[in-house]
Amino acid sequence: MKTIALYSLKGGVGKTAAAVNLAFEAAQAGKHVLLWDLDPQGAASWYYGIDESPDISAKRVVSGKEPLGRYIQPTDYERLSILPGDRGYRDWDAQIHAAKQPRKVLENLIEPFSESYSLLVLDCPPGIGALATSVLRAADRVLVPVVPTPLSLRALDEVLEHVDDKKVGKTRVTPFFSMADRRRKMHREMIESPPATMKKAPKTFIDYSTHVEQMGAHRAPISVYAPRSRAAAQYRALYEEIS
Repeated sequence: MKTIALYSLKGGVGKTAAAVNLAFEAAQAGKHVLLWDLDPQGAASWYYGIDESPDISAKRVVSGKEPLGRYIQPTDYERLSILPGDRGYRDWDAQIHAAKQPRKVLENLIEPFSESYSLLVLDCPPGIGALATSVLRAADRVLVPVVPTPLSLRALDEVLEHVDDKKVGKTRVTPFFSMADRRRKMHREMIESPPATMKKAPKTFIDYSTHVEQMGAHRAPISVYAPRSRAAAQYRALYEEIS
């Protein structure tokens, strides 16, 4: 099982939209996918039609007294399941710090999922803490959405510095441009002449799009309600580049 994390220090950069759509595109491509919504707000879960929080106890899960698998729910789409977001994830930093082997907490929790899934997609909350560090260690690839602005690039630099500081050797950080508005000169120039930290980014970038905004109205991945849209094509292309 491969593990892909969508992560950024900043909120509002298109992270959850990317997690929802990439998970869907992977399932459509034949992968058995589990999307784990690690954000206490549970936006990814809501997009997939889940209205109620499962009331997960961070203390019981991290201590091994309760299996995470019991909270997995199917979606309306073949080969795609979801582990919903929950307010209890606010306690994960403290519980991971208190664990006997904090570095191994997330890896140990996700290992059983490999029996049923070929891809795990993690939708991570913004910020740096014990949970974020665990994600950086456990993921095979960390996708970082970057809005083409200096502030968003600064957040990417901090992620890269954190990876170096924590010596997370196996993690592959892959930034990609997100919410790009090519009507803006700054966005166009940064996409055409990307800074050094974006040189190895995928060729595909995600435009700022009304179809992305409409995910809240449809509560579905874009390819479900607008399969011929540019946004749907971009997420398909991005998945193909990273897979």
